[in-house]
Amino acid sequence: MAHEKLTEIEDLVRELSSEIMQVYRWVAEQAGLNQTDLMSLYFISRSNGSATPKSLAERLGLTTGATAILLNRLEKRGYVVRNPHPTDRRGVLLSLGQATRDHQFASLRERLYRVNADVIAELSPDEATIVRNFIARIAANTREALQHMRTAEDNAEGNKPT
Repeated sequence: MAHEKLTEIEDLVRELSSEIMQVYRWVAEQAGLNQTDLMSLYFISRSNGSATPKSLAERLGLTTGATAILLNRLEKRGYVVRNPHPTDRRGVLLSLGQATRDHQFASLRERLYRVNADVIAELSPDEATIVRNFIARIAANTREALQHMRTAEDNAEGNKPT
């Protein structure tokens, strides 16, 4: 029974992830962005002013070069602003640019928030706490597992003969 429950929940989480990615793909296309661009904006918006190019690269699994190209593209279009770090002369903090506040982009963001608003509103406070905790734990565990997989891959590549 425990294995069946695990399989069922894992399948539902994968299905949910797939459906969410389809919605994000649509939102990104409507905004003239790709999914990596959109995920970058989401990461920056959730970072409370602490996003750096390095933390963005680590989160997205990008090289520093790919991250620089991404940031140049987003900055040129007004989606991202690079700000001097207040305590590190060479450091940069990332924030959202004016383009994320423009009517069309804000409208897309509102549509995204409304996708599941009715379902979430139906939760009792206790149910909302359980769901919030479950999703937060799954997200943190998945993020940690991905970091371990990336580290193991990097270590394996470093051990390969040249």
